[in-house]
Amino acid sequence: MILAASVTESRAQVTAYAGGSPPNIVLSIPVTASVGGRCGFAPGMAPSGSTNVGEVNNAFTADFPFTLQCTVPFRAAVVSSNGGLLASSVTPATGYTNLAPYLVDLNLVGDAGVGTANATCDTGDLKSTSGATCGFKGPSSASQGLRLNGSSYDVSGSYLRVHRAAYAGAQILAAANTYSDSLTVTLSVSP
Repeated sequence: MILAASVTESRAQVTAYAGGSPPNIVLSIPVTASVGGRCGFAPGMAPSGSTNVGEVNNAFTADFPFTLQCTVPFRAAVVSSNGGLLASSVTPATGYTNLAPYLVDLNLVGDAGVGTANATCDTGDLKSTSGATCGFKGPSSASQGLRLNGSSYDVSGSYLRVHRAAYAGAQILAAANTYSDSLTVTLSVSP
């Protein structure tokens, strides 16, 4: 917020006298303000949680809803720490892999009249070291990420969805107790 005040010079040098003229003086102080655009997750409504997709060869779907408090157009982006479900404890033999890819859907819902924005990316494209391009590969910036061309303030319906059909890769998934990944969602104002 910006506040500004000024004193009108032509009236600042006048003295008021009791029973005299002038009996009073006028001090004019204009006050103005502005509010910059902001964007964040509503308190307690950021995408969070975890899901156990079970057997890594099987199909799965899991949703992570969130609510935004964005007063201006913005971008949302996602980074995958592993580029897929990774069994980091396993060194795969020839013909095997320890990385199971999956898809990420990002759906942003705006205020009335703004509409929605959505896109899907493969987790391999969301890894920060990946050279691949994806519409919402993070981290977000004023020019990077899925853009909602308007505000979204306390509107439900935005979500991050992870999903995949049954694994059908050319390489066999290596046996491991834990395949895991972590997704990070970031937001940036995008005027």
